[in-house]
Amino acid sequence: MKNLTRVYMFGSLQIWARDLYDLPIQVDLKAATPLADVLRKLKIPADRVQLAMVNNRAVPWDSDIYPGDRLSLFPEEYPVFADWRDLRF
Repeated sequence: MKNLTRVYMFGSLQIWARDLYDLPIQVDLKAATPLADVLRKLKIPADRVQLAMVNNRAVPWDSDIYPGDRLSLFPEEYPVFADWRDLRF
């Protein structure tokens, strides 16, 4: 289905989420949705997310997630490469 957006979590986020969801999480988005709203919908604590990547690219916090995107979420214990430092939350 084209609208399914897959959400991948890493590190402690994956440990936290595996009791709640089948991983990767699949979200049916109908339109562009702010990243913060996707996290709220999935009950993912935003303060546990250090970095988000959409379709394998680091994105700022105010990014929109589109139907069919791949969203990857990294917790604060993950190392952040120098070119991502400005995109940390």
